[in-house]
Amino acid sequence: MRNVERFRDRYAVSGDPALLAAEFDALGTDYSANGYTTPLQAEEIGDWLALGEEDLLLDVGAGCGWPGLYLAKRHGCAVISLEPVPEGMPALRARASVDGCGEQAWPVVADAVAIPLRPKSVDAIVHADVLC
Repeated sequence: MRNVERFRDRYAVSGDPALLAAEFDALGTDYSANGYTTPLQAEEIGDWLALGEEDLLLDVGAGCGWPGLYLAKRHGCAVISLEPVPEGMPALRARASVDGCGEQAWPVVADAVAIPLRPKSVDAIVHADVLC
């Protein structure tokens, strides 16, 4: 539960200009990311997964959308953004709209213990810095 409270607090300030500027300086992204995955690493993951327009990606522990939304934008795939802390969803939805992938991005409040999907219903799964 301590992590849930920590992320609720973190999401409460997502979008703060100073935090986004620091993230951009450190990582080259401005997704209110909670981890340390760089755009180059995300691109390598997307290329390795060979994502395309017909694919459905599951981003586990999506937070505010990094890297799932980035991969959806870059590769044209759809993405289910699974996040257990609902306070991250407004930033995730806003970013999906900014990235132009709102129609192919579906935020779901749930955790990875009981993923609310049928087996084999996604083409690829990604997570970044989730094992906290």
